[in-house]
Amino acid sequence: MTAYVRKSAKSNGRIPSWMGGRIPLSSQLSAMFRKKLDEVARHLEKDIEVRTLRPLFDLQAELSHLPRSSELLIEKFRSTDGYHLFFYPFEGRLVHEGMASLFAWRIARIRDASYSIAMNDYGFELLTDEDIPLEEALNSDLFTERNLLDDIQHSLNANEMARRKFRDIAHIAGLVFTGFPGKTMKNRHLQASTSLLFDVFGEYEPDNVLVRQAYHEALQFQLEEFRLREALRRLQQLKVVIRECNRPTPFAFPIMVDHLREKLSTESLEARVAKMTLSYS
Repeated sequence: MTAYVRKSAKSNGRIPSWMGGRIPLSSQLSAMFRKKLDEVARHLEKDIEVRTLRPLFDLQAELSHLPRSSELLIEKFRSTDGYHLFFYPFEGRLVHEGMASLFAWRIARIRDASYSIAMNDYGFELLTDEDIPLEEALNSDLFTERNLLDDIQHSLNANEMARRKFRDIAHIAGLVFTGFPGKTMKNRHLQASTSLLFDVFGEYEPDNVLVRQAYHEALQFQLEEFRLREALRRLQQLKVVIRECNRPTPFAFPIMVDHLREKLSTESLEARVAKMTLSYS
């Protein structure tokens, strides 16, 4: 348990990070994170790591609010990009991916709009060019479990998710030839073959067991439908705290940075992040 290091001559250090969505928060780790955040909100933190982050938490409390375990924080603010709406369930990236699309679909049924979505392990963002009818959506049971599977099917491109899952299933089932050892087939050839099989089965044999397995895995493993359902039940019991902010908060900042990665710009990501940080000085 000893790490041996040596001083580097480089001026820029590397920042360790998780591998995107490959290592999202589990349900147990999410629950522990919410417990620690509750301790911070009550000024009961004991861990030195948490106390070190106290200035960041104080800034979050100053600009918005520090949610307790019995609260759900929702932040609203407007920028040149449009109207931002941030939810902080602290349930993990996979759950937030499905929850963001689900909420966008349910809100869009109240008022037609196009939403841009970004998420991380702590929360997610809905961005549109018009004011979002949040209060009306909350009064219309935004967190309900009713018709959950139907709403997921409408809010997400479940067909494309199942198609991606079918590639691995077809490989394991021996439906496609991946090549000889040392001479594997190119990925685009495999994708074309499995996509053709998926379309044929979907049109002529919709009850095919492999196709059903692909849809099942898309819901259970890609979106973690069971965890999403449990998360909605938990949200129904929480007190909703809505804050209108003048600028991005520490909780919102990393989500907005992820959003910036998907935009076309002549500026580097570092330059755009530097501009955002100027608002805190």
